[in-house]
Amino acid sequence: MLSLLMLSKHRHFATTALALAALAAVPAFGQADFKSTALKHLKTSREFTLKVAGQMPDDSYNFKLTPPQMSFAEQMVHLTQAMSMFVATVAGESPNPGKPASMAKKDVVAFMGQCFDRAIQQLSKVTPEQLGKTYNTGDGAMTGMEAIMFMFDHTTHHRASAEMYLRAKGITPAEYQF
Repeated sequence: MLSLLMLSKHRHFATTALALAALAAVPAFGQADFKSTALKHLKTSREFTLKVAGQMPDDSYNFKLTPPQMSFAEQMVHLTQAMSMFVATVAGESPNPGKPASMAKKDVVAFMGQCFDRAIQQLSKVTPEQLGKTYNTGDGAMTGMEAIMFMFDHTTHHRASAEMYLRAKGITPAEYQF
């Protein structure tokens, strides 16, 4: 009877130890899942954002809905520069998004493509430790995972603004992609 009780205690201890080991590994697996999901959506965001940018006619890239707002070109450049800064920070690189050669459509779209490609490349190398680390950003302290989430939210916000510029010009924006 005593040996059965001891065996039961050992089995319980082993089960508990295994469960705790599995729980300890969850953040690393969760961060790896987050990274692969973020990469998937960053690639989709690239494709969709470039579609939106491509819809505005060349001669309307300086269009503003109201005088205090950014122009369409400025919206596109701003969302791209911010994306670059967030990803570079988490990747451990100095944020230096640069700027397009001009605010003409061809230069803005080329700049956007290059920045998205660089962000995808940087994010693909981010480690679970970098995703869990806290960074002091211009928008407050946040983990790498939060910074990437903020980047997506910011990109969506400005892309949606740009879509309103398209609508004001009588252009139906590209169908939403997720």
